[in-house]
Amino acid sequence: YPSTNNRNSYPRSRNLIGRSSELEVIKRVEFGGYLDGGDLGEVLLPTRNIRGEVEVGEEVEAFIYYDSEDRVIATMKPPVAQVGEFAFLKVAETTKFGAFLDWGLDKHLFVPFAEQHTRMQSGRRYLVYIFQNQRDKRLVASSKYNKFIEDAPRNKLKPRQEVSIIIESETELGVKAIINNRWLGLLYRDEIFQKLRFVQRHKSWYKRLRDYGKVELSLSF
Repeated sequence: YPSTNNRNSYPRSRNLIGRSSELEVIKRVEFGGYLDGGDLGEVLLPTRNIRGEVEVGEEVEAFIYYDSEDRVIATMKPPVAQVGEFAFLKVAETTKFGAFLDWGLDKHLFVPFAEQHTRMQSGRRYLVYIFQNQRDKRLVASSKYNKFIEDAPRNKLKPRQEVSIIIESETELGVKAIINNRWLGLLYRDEIFQKLRFVQRHKSWYKRLRDYGKVELSLSF
């Protein structure tokens, strides 16, 4: 299931890097096209990153990122996850600088050593949070994801409200899950009647917020 975040709600004046947005095609060239990136100016959409036919004046959903030469570029073939989201990603390679994750783009996603909960190993999958480093503006991931989880506020979710979850870990009580890329919740073991895969997003429903701040979830309503 896709994230419940609205991927197309970013106004032109805000940072589009690391996100999917509806952008207008303003020019076609032999090697692709250019999109109106607002403050970013004209953003190249290479032919290899185009799905189907696009024409000048048409709005397309495109993901904006930095290519291997740190140029702003667009693709209509989105990654597994984007800025502000959690995902289980596979380590493509490790280097003396950190690890690089396969997130579905030609350029892998960097995880510096300082953002690794434990030293990452090539070929293994890890739950990470994707964000833009404010110091150098690079798109990076962190397996120290707990610092990105917020306390669930009261009255933010309503009983039986549908949410998107990704499994965080198993406990004696059941399964801990990250809700809407923001909060942590719990599915009790005796209420789980289907196989839950760590790498996938699942549909769930909000039950209640306990006095001690724990969000209870349900797989059916």
